[in-house]
Amino acid sequence: MGHREPSLGDNVMQLFYVTRDRFKIVHEDIANGSEPALRFYLMVAVSTLIASFGLISDSTAVVIGAMLVAPLMTPIFGIALALVRGETGLLGRALRAEIMGVLAALAMSFVLGSLIGHYEPTGEMLARTRPNLFDLLVAVLAGFAGTYALIDEKISPALPGVAIATAIVPPLANSGLCLALGEVEGGIGSFLLFFANFLSILLVASATFILSGMAKHYGAKIEGKSFVRRLGLPVIAFVATAAFMSHSLYVIYEERRIDRTIYQTMIGALADIPSTYLGSVYHDKEGDKIQVLAGVHTPKFFTPSQVLRVQEKLSASLEMPVELLVHCVVSSNVSAHGSINSVMSRNLDGSFVRASNNPALAEIAISEQVLREYFADDMATNLFWVDLVNLTNRKIMVAQVVSMRDILPSEITLLQDRIRQKAKKDNLYLVISRVGKQLQTEIGPMRYGWIPGNKATPAIRQKIDEIREELTKAFAERHGFDLVEFNATSLDDKLYLLLEIRGPKLFPQSDIDELQTSLTRKYSMPVVVYAWSRVEVVRGPHGEESVNKMRRYFIMRQKENLPKELPALLGSGGR
Repeated sequence: MGHREPSLGDNVMQLFYVTRDRFKIVHEDIANGSEPALRFYLMVAVSTLIASFGLISDSTAVVIGAMLVAPLMTPIFGIALALVRGETGLLGRALRAEIMGVLAALAMSFVLGSLIGHYEPTGEMLARTRPNLFDLLVAVLAGFAGTYALIDEKISPALPGVAIATAIVPPLANSGLCLALGEVEGGIGSFLLFFANFLSILLVASATFILSGMAKHYGAKIEGKSFVRRLGLPVIAFVATAAFMSHSLYVIYEERRIDRTIYQTMIGALADIPSTYLGSVYHDKEGDKIQVLAGVHTPKFFTPSQVLRVQEKLSASLEMPVELLVHCVVSSNVSAHGSINSVMSRNLDGSFVRASNNPALAEIAISEQVLREYFADDMATNLFWVDLVNLTNRKIMVAQVVSMRDILPSEITLLQDRIRQKAKKDNLYLVISRVGKQLQTEIGPMRYGWIPGNKATPAIRQKIDEIREELTKAFAERHGFDLVEFNATSLDDKLYLLLEIRGPKLFPQSDIDELQTSLTRKYSMPVVVYAWSRVEVVRGPHGEESVNKMRRYFIMRQKENLPKELPALLGSGGR
């Protein structure tokens, strides 16, 4: 009889073949690891604590450490080996160890979560609350790797890596932590992940033991089709779990598709809005409508009409009604040379900006850069945003600034010329919208141009304070004129005073001259006085009198007779 070459099937079976000596070692290792002894539960407790702390602190490395010391995978091998060989003693011990270990892990993580109190769910926790078909496939492959590494002595050193792939304890710890937070759905989802891993390892390990011959040889007490009946219930449970996880995977796929569509539509809608980019997107599907919350970084708030336009684009892309809420985060992009790139999320090639081909955005970027450079050293003025308004034959560049001072016409002309020169467009016009900003102190508002700067020495500041006190007292005793505001500065070794005076007529020039002379003599330095007269007068029973004094009298008396409705009218809620 001639020699027959081994077939592919023979070679495959040879990979799984286990000798009698190797079988004894594997059987002894599984039996010892499936023993429900104190050392087993001690390792369950340690691995559960490590996993719980890793989940709460959102540390992947710590969770991996828990997987390495977790002992719950070996009893699953014990259950599988006992089922295929008919060893009731091993089956009972392995089941007892696994069930008690699972209950201990759940109880310990629940108690730990309750003792810690309130904590925010982390990414590591959330990743284990919604298992899907991919998790089941990973468990199947990891279960095979673990069983094969166990029976093949040359691959046994790879078992720590297999322990990392087969997550047994972390889902249990996560389930207990979720239940401690009152998140029942998350706890059930995490336990389902453990159960899927358990079934996958059990069935794949059983199949591997059968292929290796361990189910029929070396004293096995079960033969033929008997082990199929023993594995019937796990197979049915596995199929049901796979069906559920397939549905879960579809739900996740659908959510990610909606997320991707929303994100891409929002990116396209924001592309033509200068210095605006999408920060975050969240959505919630309720019935036949999707609610979208978008976090947008922008130099100015969106108008309702802008939100409506984006909302309509989202509805068209998703083919269902959308309700959009835009959370505007006011910000601005600044570069050294007026970049017109749009900020976007990092993509697979590492890019996080993209060039804009919109000429309007280029003109806005140039205008913004010119304005920022001009106002960079002007501590009294801040540029908020720049936008473009297109008219029939001209383009209006509108810039909003917040400033203590007026923007002079000559400054606007200068800036407009610079923008035209850089943009190479003669039909660009600049309009500046100024929002007033005022600094208020205990002595009244500070007027730009009259603020003592760095050149004002302590001695000069003291003189300014003394003059203010003296003039305040003098005007309080003077009939007909009130000193409303006092501002002073020091320039070229002189003191300049701006007195805002309210009275029935212009403040007399003779009084100004007399005031300058007396103050110059008293404080030993030239004092120049400017009187800003506000002619305001009322006639009453006692003739002409100051508006300010008359108002002050009636304001003080009003407190004696306030209407009850006033707090509600002022919006104070009756407080």
